[in-house]
Amino acid sequence: MKHLFTLCAAICAAATLFAAERVVWEGNKAISWNSEVYAGEQFDTRDTQEDMFAGLQKDEVIKVTVIAKIDEPQYVMTYKAGSDWTWTNLEDVNVADGVMTYTVASDEMAQWIAERGLVFRGQGYDMTKIAIVTEDVDPVDPDPLQPGEEKVLWEGEETLSWNEVAEQSAEVAALLAEKDQLLVTVSAKGAADWPKVLLRDMSSNQVGEDILLNDVIEFPYIATFTLSATDVAALKDGFKLCGDGVTVTKLVLKKYKEPDDPIDPQPQGEPYTFTTVWTGDVAISWNAQVYAGVELDTYEVKQDMFSGAAEGDSIHIHFAEAIDGAQFALSYKAGEEWTWTDLTVAVSDDHFAYKIASDEIAQDIADHGLIIRGQGYHAVAIELGKPQTSTGISAVATTTPARKIIEGGQVFIIKDGIRYNILGFPASIVK
Repeated sequence: MKHLFTLCAAICAAATLFAAERVVWEGNKAISWNSEVYAGEQFDTRDTQEDMFAGLQKDEVIKVTVIAKIDEPQYVMTYKAGSDWTWTNLEDVNVADGVMTYTVASDEMAQWIAERGLVFRGQGYDMTKIAIVTEDVDPVDPDPLQPGEEKVLWEGEETLSWNEVAEQSAEVAALLAEKDQLLVTVSAKGAADWPKVLLRDMSSNQVGEDILLNDVIEFPYIATFTLSATDVAALKDGFKLCGDGVTVTKLVLKKYKEPDDPIDPQPQGEPYTFTTVWTGDVAISWNAQVYAGVELDTYEVKQDMFSGAAEGDSIHIHFAEAIDGAQFALSYKAGEEWTWTDLTVAVSDDHFAYKIASDEIAQDIADHGLIIRGQGYHAVAIELGKPQTSTGISAVATTTPARKIIEGGQVFIIKDGIRYNILGFPASIVK
């Protein structure tokens, strides 16, 4: 028996509906069960994509964008019930303002639709989009976030192919300010020629530059959008993610925080002995469209590059060819989950430096390496500095100049005929 639905007002649900939305189909399908009235056909979603509703849950909302093509269109949403897959029209389907919605009534219904799809039937309308909406997501805190604080805006798993996902409301957009960052976790990339992630406003216009991932080989990867004042203004009505050839799993807002006063990497009166642990020439960039380059993960170059690192050691990253406005950043991978964590660095004319603040950080750097990041410069050398001690070289009478030598991959200091190791303790007598 055909069950007909006509336009009705569903204003009472509009305030909280569609808190988080994922698009599962886009196109243009004319719907009709009588082609003499309107040229069209019924639309069985399994004929297009068998797993279109994979993961559907009770209380989620199936949202269909529709365009009326006759004066009194008829809207029918049909599922396949029971062991016989009996075609059965869904109750409680609402249509208002060009949107047809159905709230999944039970776990059993969710499973049937996920496994068997839906059939869209009726008369005199076109379908252009199907989305799944989750209403009971945690609301975004309307209060301003604190500097440096992060807020998860969306989690899921969506493969981008110029579709739009992770839509955010104007309420969320009101939290954005200049220099804030939107962090997008990319779990994988496909075979697209130019895999990328980008931001769009509510009119589907691109905002700011996209982030290309051609040179990224290690996933998950955090694509970082640093917002300008112009970007914030463009996103004020809400925003969403778009892109091509990548799979995204999380969107996070990170509030800007003024950097702390840099730690002096080599305080006055505390001499260091430095060992060069890497040399090369790697262009550094976290946005290849602004400056051609990559992020340098020392663990991929040499896993034990910082073996023996300890609290109080000083790490110097030497750079060259820095552009005006170059940005210098350093991260390490903290804890068992190897969480990328920023370090505060001090920048000088030809290098930037970090003094290891704790034994725990030292161990993570020794085990997991560092990620040299930023924008617009070439990393050319890395040095690990060990503080000298009063029991070694600093206590030796200075009758002749000291000199540094490297033997067997180790650094030694020659002073008054005695060879000292990197910690300043005597190693042997030099004849």
